[in-house]
Formats: sequence, structure tokens, C-alpha cells
Amino acid sequence: MGDWLIRSPRALLCAAVILSACGSSPKSVPLPAPAPGPAAAATPGRVSLDSHEQYYDIDGSSAGALREQIRRLGPRDGGAARDALTVWTIDWTYAEAHSPEGCGLRDVKVTLTLNTTLPRWAPPTGTPARLIDSWRTYLRSVKLHEAGHRTIAEQNARDLLAALLALRGATCQEVWDAASRTGERVVAEGRAKNRAYDVETKHGQTQGVELRP
Repeated sequence: MGDWLIRSPRALLCAAVILSACGSSPKSVPLPAPAPGPAAAATPGRVSLDSHEQYYDIDGSSAGALREQIRRLGPRDGGAARDALTVWTIDWTYAEAHSPEGCGLRDVKVTLTLNTTLPRWAPPTGTPARLIDSWRTYLRSVKLHEAGHRTIAEQNARDLLAALLALRGATCQEVWDAASRTGERVVAEGRAKNRAYDVETKHGQTQGVELRP
């Protein structure tokens, strides 16, 4: 599930923040972007990704103790504790592109920043092997679920880039106004898909997010 905040200045810089409840690479990796034509003087647009992981530590030697720690220490989403939480932010910048037909956008850059919070547990000496195996299975499922949120976010960033590059208007003011509306619409669509994913997977339960004894 998610919530968001949009900051929408008049023209060249906009941003949206989305929370995705129950990984990602800790380095910046560019996503595929349209290649400029051979004679292009400026890049039409691109998407870049900046992804990070952080952890909250839990302890205990039983499944019940670990579940209680997760409920107490897990990241909050609207007041509810979650096993894991992905927060993604989309920023976009652009410049105007004049042509005989009017105005469009150039040098469009969409930056997707993902921050994922995951549980971390170091089994104490004497922990039953069955619980350790259960934890490993559980953690794989948590990461699988969060990867689904990441996929939605990446597609949303690409959709935003394509929508902005397609804008045309008689004046640049028309294009700026359309860009603001387009950004809000596309990111809202991403938020809806994000929530639907959590409903469909029951926050990962259908994907195995359950810590068994």
C-alpha cells in the first residue's frame, strides 16, 4: 500500500513520494532509456535509478519472539507496522524545446529513488535449525514481495518519461501546464497499481511472507 506527496513547482522540477509496504541494490544503476539519434544535439530523455537498503535488527530464539519484534520495531506505514517498507521518490526535470510547430520538452530526466527497509536477525547460539531455515524462507519471500514494488516503481518512471516526451503545445506555457497534470496523473496510476499489488498479494502473504515456527 502507499501514500504520497507531490511538490509541483511551476515548470522545470517536480517530485512525488510513494510508500510501498511489505530488495534492491545499494548502488545507482541507470535504467534503459531511448537512445538519441545520430545527429541529436541533446538527449531527449532518460530514467536513472538510485536504490538503497537499510535494516532494523531484531532478536529472539523463537518464531513468536521474532514476530513480536517485527510488530514492535518494523517500519510504519500509516501507523501500521510492516515487515518491510519500500519508499520510492520520483523526481523529474526538463527543458523546453521550440520548433516551428510550437513547443515540446527536451532533456527530460526522471530519477527514481528507492529506499527499502528490511528486518535483520542474527540467530543466537543454540537456535533450532528449523527456525533458521524458516527465517531464510521468510526473508526470501519478503524480498520477493519488495521486488514487486520495485518493478511497479521502475515501470512508473518509464511511463512518466514517455508521457512527458510526448507532450506538444502551441506555447511552452501550455506544455508546462500539461507536464504538471501529466506527472500527477502518471504517478497516481503508479500509486494505484502499488496498492492493488498489496491487496492482491495480501501484503506478501500469498508469496510466502509468513514466519513459521
